[in-house]
Amino acid sequence: MSQTFIRLSSRIPQAAFAGLVSIALISLTACDKPAFVKKISGIKSAPTMASPDLQVTPRELLTARLVNPPANDNAPRITVGKLIEFADRYLSCDCSGKRFVKSWERRAGDYHLTTNSDFVRPLDFACVTKGEATDCFLSEIDRGPQVLDLQERFVPGSQFIQFMYENGLQCERDGPCQSSAPPT
Repeated sequence: MSQTFIRLSSRIPQAAFAGLVSIALISLTACDKPAFVKKISGIKSAPTMASPDLQVTPRELLTARLVNPPANDNAPRITVGKLIEFADRYLSCDCSGKRFVKSWERRAGDYHLTTNSDFVRPLDFACVTKGEATDCFLSEIDRGPQVLDLQERFVPGSQFIQFMYENGLQCERDGPCQSSAPPT
């Protein structure tokens, strides 16, 4: 093939040869896939790994029981999933426009929850799985350095659970949230 190319290039003037080569290249790039080229059905492309949604509560925590001692006698025993549901409702009632969970992080033996709340530092859940059941203990919550009184700054997990239960169960607001978008 290379000898044919050399013979052709020596017989055709150089300008004409360059023109033929450029036309061939242009026509090749403009061509669509030939009809005889088919996708082989047995070969699959590698699946794209979607990055996990860090706002989603880990499946094993949805039904994990919170074992903190109740803050009062009327406090029901709830799961981590229910606590997050009540916290989301509370923020929704507060017209925040955000979900409570910003991200979850699995750590050795526990879970670290970063929130979208300006008033609650990350929450830590120590969890133990026995057979099919998972129990979690919500550690003390730091309300941040803006709370100067240390006795008020740190809230026991059981009080936080009780607060979210009471305030996420029912919204005290009567009307809808004000829209932040200007009317059109």
